[in-house]
Amino acid sequence: MDNIIVDHLFTVGQNYVNELRGKFEQGYFEGMKDYPGQIVSALLNPDLYQKIKQLDHFIKFCADHLFFEGFAVPSCMYALGFIQAYLVRACGERENTLRIMPHQPAAVVLSNEPQQPVIVVPGEYDRIPLDYSVDEIISLWLILVDAWKCKPVNSIQVFTSEAEVLQLLGMLFEDKDGKLERHVHKFFELPPGNYERILNLLMHATYKLNTDRNNIGLERYCQLLIDTFSCYSKTKLESLRSNINKERGNIVQSISNLTESPYSKNVLKTLRKINEYRIRE
Repeated sequence: MDNIIVDHLFTVGQNYVNELRGKFEQGYFEGMKDYPGQIVSALLNPDLYQKIKQLDHFIKFCADHLFFEGFAVPSCMYALGFIQAYLVRACGERENTLRIMPHQPAAVVLSNEPQQPVIVVPGEYDRIPLDYSVDEIISLWLILVDAWKCKPVNSIQVFTSEAEVLQLLGMLFEDKDGKLERHVHKFFELPPGNYERILNLLMHATYKLNTDRNNIGLERYCQLLIDTFSCYSKTKLESLRSNINKERGNIVQSISNLTESPYSKNVLKTLRKINEYRIRE
C-alpha cells in the first residue's frame, strides 16, 4: 500500500495511505467480531455435509464482493477489510469441518423424537501435557495479540484478545491444574505474511521450558504446528524440526521493539530462562 496511484496521474501521500490501511484494519477487526452472528445457522448445523454447502455459498458470496476497482476511498477499504475477515473465518471453518468429517464417529441421537437435534462429537486431538508453569506459558503466547506488529511477521492481526489465545492453548496443551479449558482442535487459515516466525519461536520456547520435565520430543511440537496452522501447509516435519529455531534473533528483537505492548516484557522475561537464547536484561 506504499505506492498507491490514482488514475496513473499522481501518487497518494503517505498520510492517506496510512488512513486507508487503518480503515482496512478497522473493518477487518470488526468483521472478525461480527462473523459468528452472521453465519450462526451454518456454524450450528449438525449435518456436516450441509454445513459445508452453506459455507461454500457464504465463501462464494464474500469472494464475489471482495474486489477493488481502484478508488482509494476510506469507506471502501473499511468494507473490504470487513469482507476479508468474513472470508478468512469462513475458509477456516470449512477447513475445520473437512478435517472432522473423515474421522467423524457415528452420530448420537439424543431422543427418538424427530425434532431433537443430532449431536456429532468430533475426535479428541492429542494435546501435549504441560509440566512447566502454565502461567508463564500463557504469558509467553499472549504476544500473539500483538505479533502482527512485528516486522518479521508482516501480516494483519489474527488473535484479537487474550481469550482467543487461551482457547488456542486449550486446543494445543493440557495442564494438571486445569487452568487451560479444553477446546476442540481446529485448523487456522492464516492471512498472508510470515506468522510461522512467531509461532516457531513460541512453540520452540514452550518445548525448551517443558522438555526438562518430560520426555516429549521436538517432533511432536512441530507436528502440532503443522496440524493447526495453514502457514505450514507446504512444510515437511523434518524441515520444520531442523529450522524451527533458525530465525529466533530477528523475531526476539522485533518483540523487544514493541515497547507499547503489554505482553512483550513478559515474553522476554520468560525467554531469558532458556539458556541457549542468551537474552540479556
